Amino acid sequence: MEKKSYAGLDLDVYEEVLDNGLRVYISPIPRHTIHARITTFFGGSTLEFKLDGDSSFTKVPGGVAHFLEHKMFEKKDGKDPLSVYENNGASGNAFTNEFVTAYHFTGAGHFFENLETLLRCVHEPYFTDENVLKEKGIISQEKKQDLDNPFSIVYDRCLINTFHNLDFKNTVLGSLDDINSITKEDLYNCYNTFYHPSNMILTISGDVDPDKTLRFIKDFYKKYDFKKRPKVILKHKDEPLTVVKEKDVIYMDNLSKEILICYKVKKPTYIKDEYLNRIYFSFLLDLKFGAIAPIVDVFAKDTNLISPVSSYLEPVDDFYMIVFNATVKDDADSFVDLVDKTIKDMDFNEENFNLIKKAILNSIILSTENSNGICSMIANQVYFFGNPIYDMHDKLKGLNFEIFKKSIEDIDLNNRSVVVLENKN
Repeated sequence: MEKKSYAGLDLDVYEEVLDNGLRVYISPIPRHTIHARITTFFGGSTLEFKLDGDSSFTKVPGGVAHFLEHKMFEKKDGKDPLSVYENNGASGNAFTNEFVTAYHFTGAGHFFENLETLLRCVHEPYFTDENVLKEKGIISQEKKQDLDNPFSIVYDRCLINTFHNLDFKNTVLGSLDDINSITKEDLYNCYNTFYHPSNMILTISGDVDPDKTLRFIKDFYKKYDFKKRPKVILKHKDEPLTVVKEKDVIYMDNLSKEILICYKVKKPTYIKDEYLNRIYFSFLLDLKFGAIAPIVDVFAKDTNLISPVSSYLEPVDDFYMIVFNATVKDDADSFVDLVDKTIKDMDFNEENFNLIKKAILNSIILSTENSNGICSMIANQVYFFGNPIYDMHDKLKGLNFEIFKKSIEDIDLNNRSVVVLENKN
């Protein structure tokens, strides 16, 4: 086991790669609640794949990663992992996003029993025609709730209108047709491909002993015969710079107008470091729409706005997706024009840049003061960047205003898709 440290954060991480390929990261924090998370690199936007060396790709229905997450909690012996956590005074859950599926628990006592439950949860599948059919009804109801949610409606449509070829355009839940087409064979195929330890990482943080914990994990895996196997290859799809459709209006029984704006931006190439590339690009959103941006006061005084304006950045393959969402009483065009004018204004304030830089550094420090935040940080960094960014504090301290301006000076903000949910009356 190799000990590494996040420079400037007083945070140690013990790393080990097991013989079966599982990467383990243990970060002890005395007197803190324990959080453990096992993550598989299989999310809602992965629909075509193969093992290295196979001649052809396998294609699965949309929503299969989320469906598989649900079914991993059903066990042949009838023992529900969530009930085990609850009986031990812990809480457990799972989530699927576009990129990964993760299973986790948080609790103070019965750590090794909870850890065994977590690992058994992801390594003992039990799928039958009957329990798959039952799950279709449950997930279909979840999807129907989304179909009545104004934000989900405009977001789902915006993905379709933004991406030509990337499977990111498919929602994590899939369509109702997707859900109903999923078979037991689809689930076992995806499980056998993506739930191998070599495609997973285990992150643990809190009041734990690294040596005892690693010894327990190694003993646990002696019960399983995970042979080495080739890496998973995801099918590459070329994606044009343009969006599919620039504007769409959906008519429903809705009292107000829901708006979603999505800018599809090719990742800039000035910053070669992938981590810094994303951090620098995020300043564009922070400076123009963050808490200290002038536009915040304009939004606050806008009587046409019903909801706060939300905005976020999402990396998608070779692109950044910048999303804005708001609910308005009547005039959608004025809101869209205001956002467009603001984001394309390349006049930036260095003083505000340094304030945001300081806020980012503070937020990083705060996130490392709880076990959940640490596990989340490590898992995200390993997925997106290949390894934990142990020098991230130094990288953030070195952020430079002139480099920021240089890094975004050639970006194209003209590829944009707008979806408006309008009252059909």
